Amino acid sequence: MRSTRIQRGVIQAGLFPALERAACHLTASDIAMMRSVFEYRMLHIDHLSALTNRSYKKVHGRLLKLLRNHYLARIELPFQKHIYVIGREGINVLVNQGIASRELIEWRLRHRELKELFLKHQLMLVDIHSILDLSGRGADTVLEAWREGKELWDRVSVWQNRERVDLPVCPDAFFVLRDRNRPDGRNQFNFFVEADRSTTTHKRFQQKLVAYWQYMQDGLHAKKYGINSFRVVTFTLTSERAKGLMAAAREVLPPEALKYFLFTSIEGMDFHIPDSILADIFMSPRKGEGTEVRLRLAPAA
Repeated sequence: MRSTRIQRGVIQAGLFPALERAACHLTASDIAMMRSVFEYRMLHIDHLSALTNRSYKKVHGRLLKLLRNHYLARIELPFQKHIYVIGREGINVLVNQGIASRELIEWRLRHRELKELFLKHQLMLVDIHSILDLSGRGADTVLEAWREGKELWDRVSVWQNRERVDLPVCPDAFFVLRDRNRPDGRNQFNFFVEADRSTTTHKRFQQKLVAYWQYMQDGLHAKKYGINSFRVVTFTLTSERAKGLMAAAREVLPPEALKYFLFTSIEGMDFHIPDSILADIFMSPRKGEGTEVRLRLAPAA
């Protein structure tokens, strides 16, 4: 497994000689760009162009300035777009702007030791997060909240083969959509995210689904998140993988549980058409009358 420690050809930020640095006067859009990189933890140039609504050329020019002055750092992976993260000078800017505490930022800066598989998985989450964020701009359904990290992790106890077994509940993310056309109390939709890169066996994935269903049965979502219900949405790299996992779900979940699980692939998702993520692209393991059941994240009001 390839490491991404600072070395020639992997992380390039900070390697520019002082005499080659260009003067960099920070603008409000530069700070907004750094804030986006911090909030998402890492972004590539397409993310930044879409999120800041600036052209690729303009974003590229500012990135070079921010890199040379160590406001951002860059991770390079073979045959992949460069990944941008907060640099050491960027810490001071974000702290002075009151965007985040130094401790939180420095905890986020452990990108030097991140492995390639983790980076690819994290970028998949960034794709989903950013498209959801962009889809709500000027729309009725907006991304109200997005959370990641170990704070989401929990455990449940289930009966398997006449034994009590502890299973982890470790979603990749939790997000909330809000429909501005619906009245309060009926306008919030809650989701746990599974970002699947085809590295998990069907058996292990089934254990995840069983754990989520037990989590709901035990009411732990209400205690921890203050929500009445949730659905689990699994994003995969291909539609065939999504269909395979959906079939695996039918094997282990009772019929009444199936409506809480959705599956889709990221194949058709596009930063330039972000509202496609709000369309009926999510497959349900519930079987229709001879047809595939496809749903929206937020049903039409």
